[in-house]
Amino acid sequence: MKITLNLSPAASLRDRLALAWAVPATVMGLAALIILGRASLQEYRDYRGIRSQLSEIQARSNDLHKQETAIRRKLDDPAHRELFRQVRFVNKLIDQREVSLTQLSARVAGLLPDDAFLTGLALSVPKKPAEDYVVRLGISAKNEDAIETFLNDLEDAPDFKDVSIINQGFQEASTQADQVSVLCTARYLPGVDPEAGNTGAEESSPNNKSDH
Repeated sequence: MKITLNLSPAASLRDRLALAWAVPATVMGLAALIILGRASLQEYRDYRGIRSQLSEIQARSNDLHKQETAIRRKLDDPAHRELFRQVRFVNKLIDQREVSLTQLSARVAGLLPDDAFLTGLALSVPKKPAEDYVVRLGISAKNEDAIETFLNDLEDAPDFKDVSIINQGFQEASTQADQVSVLCTARYLPGVDPEAGNTGAEESSPNNKSDH
């Protein structure tokens, strides 16, 4: 006769449930571990990419800093410092004396009498900072009085000086009567207020009359 004794206790319901859920829980844990590992790997790759970009930015910043240092070193040189000062001086003059042909044409037209009109206008830019603009004017009128009035007004204008006549003559046209033409030049001062000389001229008139 063979007798077999089973001394192990009988499995409870909790043990059976735990054993039944052990395999799915293990699979879910492995899946979560794989997902977490992939996410960590992606974050590590992103970190390496950002670190590489940061290194490039720092290298570029260092290059710009070196270039700035080199430029400052050149500017500290007496020769370059003098050149920089001259460039700033010329740029300042250009900003202060910027000329517009439209404004110049309107200014000249305002000085013309009713019987005269502008036939030509040319402007020469100064080659040196200390020089003035030179304007070349062509004027035509029905008579010499209108030409003389314009030249006098041009000489009295505070923004024009050194008016000189180059050529003067008569023009004949088939459709109109003979006209007087004159070609003159003058130095133009765009920074001068055109109304600056009017007050002085008006104030000097009573004194001149009182002297006589």
